[in-house]
Amino acid sequence: MKPNDLLNDLLARKQEALSRKQAQKPANKLADKQNRWQRFNRFVWDKKQG
Repeated sequence: MKPNDLLNDLLARKQEALSRKQAQKPANKLADKQNRWQRFNRFVWDKKQG
């Protein structure tokens, strides 16, 4: 096996792992867990809305 083949193989594996990682992420930011500041702002906003 040539070093170039090894490099290409490694690159392919890296890309595969990256795409797998991307697939696990939520599609939108709102699906992520909110931090404390965002929760607080939502609480205050909702309180003002009535």
